[in-house]
Amino acid sequence: MANDGPATCRPALPSDIPALVGLLEEIMTHHGVALPARKNLAHTLAEMLAEAETSRRPRYLFLVAEVRGRVVGACSLIFSLSTWSTGEVCELQDVVVTAHERRSGVGRLLLLNAIAHARSRGCARVFLQAEAANLDAHAFYRSHGFDEKTALHFECDLRRPAEPPTSGSAATCR
Repeated sequence: MANDGPATCRPALPSDIPALVGLLEEIMTHHGVALPARKNLAHTLAEMLAEAETSRRPRYLFLVAEVRGRVVGACSLIFSLSTWSTGEVCELQDVVVTAHERRSGVGRLLLLNAIAHARSRGCARVFLQAEAANLDAHAFYRSHGFDEKTALHFECDLRRPAEPPTSGSAATCR
């Protein structure tokens, strides 16, 4: 569906937190991810935005896309140093456009602004992850010059109790 006005992109403000929580809950629900408590999500967003406001070179930047003053999309940029790139890199996370604004140019606007921010910081590369089944996202990222890399993503949920090591084995994540 086409949006009802020109979309704009800007850094997120603390007043955007309720809209960001809503967008993140929408995309997590879409992907079947268990939702964190709203207050925990809002607290994490507040910490990220506060660090972005107070640091000379922040590690986080949230961008929001608006149509007629309403937040309809967002993405987070996470900056870190990379040994493989021997410099700073940018990971895009939480690239989300509300369902009724998809395919209206909002995602493109967010992506182009994110890349521009990473370039202006001197980042060597930008990378992101997309769910294996999210074929529309794959096509979208490829159409914007992103190369697909083959790798498996491994993670360990440290909120679960760790299992003690058995004789002759290392401790496991769980």
